[in-house]
Amino acid sequence: MTKNSWWCLLIASLAALPCVATEQPDPQKLAAIRELMQITGAATNAAQFSRLFTGQILSVIRSGNPDIPEKAVMIVNEEVNAMVDRELEKESLQREIYPIYAEHFTLEELKALIAFNKTPLGRKANRVMPALIQESMAAGQKWAEKVGPMISERIRRRFEEEGIRINSPAQ
Repeated sequence: MTKNSWWCLLIASLAALPCVATEQPDPQKLAAIRELMQITGAATNAAQFSRLFTGQILSVIRSGNPDIPEKAVMIVNEEVNAMVDRELEKESLQREIYPIYAEHFTLEELKALIAFNKTPLGRKANRVMPALIQESMAAGQKWAEKVGPMISERIRRRFEEEGIRINSPAQ
């Protein structure tokens, strides 16, 4: 892979992240959204975003460089962390997320969510939610590993019944 094609692939992989609208909500609603996001920690966990970017970048780099030196991995981590921290401090991601909250919640609903998130149960929900999501994703992956082969077999049989021939994926 040439140097230019490597960088194009890297940029394309980062560009594949979801994009959202950027029209900002009215000031009252924006203040409520900011408060809710602060209370819940939404869009401010730099470590999660850094891991996401780092994983994507290293995946692209490793595809053409399986023996990437540890120093290069360290540089990727340092640069990604620095950029993510800087951008979160400037609220560049938050400004992308504010309109999403504004689209899905009224001002009254935002105020109710803020009130709930200030309760002991709300604080607990925010504290345990990352673990719940991570554990649920792991359970989903485990389930998919069980169900996936059965789905593949059903599809293979149906294709066979219908006379549909496809090449098997490379292994």
